[in-house]
Amino acid sequence: MKGQADLSVSKGGNAPGPRVSFLINSMEGGGAERAMANLLGHLQPHFINQTVELILLDDMPMQQELPDYLNVVTLDGRGKMGRSLSQLRRHWGSATHRPDVCVSYLARANVVNIWLARRFGHRAVISERVHTSSHLAGSRAGPVLKWITSQSYPRADHVIAVSAGVSDDLSSNYAVPKGKISVIGNPIDAVRLQTLAAEQPTIALPEDYFLGVGRLVPNKNFALTLAALAAVPDAPKLVILGHGPQETALRAQAEQLGIAERVIFAGFLENPYPIMARARALVSASRAEGFPNTLIEAMTLGCPVIATDCPSGPAEVLEMAAATAPPWPATAHGILVPMEHQQAMAAGIKTLCDKSTRDDYATRATQRAAHFGHKAVVAAYTDIFNAVHTP
Repeated sequence: MKGQADLSVSKGGNAPGPRVSFLINSMEGGGAERAMANLLGHLQPHFINQTVELILLDDMPMQQELPDYLNVVTLDGRGKMGRSLSQLRRHWGSATHRPDVCVSYLARANVVNIWLARRFGHRAVISERVHTSSHLAGSRAGPVLKWITSQSYPRADHVIAVSAGVSDDLSSNYAVPKGKISVIGNPIDAVRLQTLAAEQPTIALPEDYFLGVGRLVPNKNFALTLAALAAVPDAPKLVILGHGPQETALRAQAEQLGIAERVIFAGFLENPYPIMARARALVSASRAEGFPNTLIEAMTLGCPVIATDCPSGPAEVLEMAAATAPPWPATAHGILVPMEHQQAMAAGIKTLCDKSTRDDYATRATQRAAHFGHKAVVAAYTDIFNAVHTP
């Protein structure tokens, strides 16, 4: 375990600002992990010293590219709240320099950050990445986790919500004061994405294909995507990027639907962007999102999107009202369809089978994605660091 470095955020000129550390469960292949890695890359010029502590609660495979200035500390939380709390308490208890501000992503890291803030005297800035109520709906542990959230989150010094829907959920259902919440999306670096997309794909691809990206878990609802694809026999193949516990069940579903030869399970890729840039469209059937990073990345690369109108991000990203009634698809900067609606999802897929229509949506997607540049996001974060540290 490396020691903690002295970190300061510039307030302008040469004046040092607060020491800041970052906390997350791990740096595996998820959207929140990718968002933090991107943010850390863009924050480097705002730190006076070139070493910043990034604390990972769990010892899991590193699947994100991190900037060199970080001092990465890996704990052994093993996915458990209590163990994560004791591990981080021990680390900070022996540290020479503790943070003035700790920024955390993901629920477990957020709760641990808040609980230890009073003991160690730092300011806890947490970022909520999902629509919590929807994310916990139907979960056996949902009631307990909702209680923990409602008891913890209001005590944070500041809460960053990745969308207005996430913000509304936290204030309405978890007693987080609206004055403590800022809505800040994820930083999207168009130049970086385009550079990565220009590389050659690392897997063999069909000539034409739709794309699905994400962990193979119930919340991502790839089962709906497969059912919709089966309803459009003339549609191109589907390439799915991601691993997860539902892979066996999804492969079996594809067999049962008679589309096994039309679906390619390609696994997790460190660089999905060459595949994304070449896709006919991205299909997202999620049941809940916070800020749908993958949608905006696809749009940045000129890849049209078909998304379910789940809480809380897709409708905000696409600037569209709720997709509740036919005719489908409802459209603006992409195609938005009701949740759990195979017919509507199939209609969206069929719509983008037409090349001229697809090209029109590609143009709309790129225009909308330009609103999510990284500079404003980085400035908003550094403003919060300095504001919460001000006596």
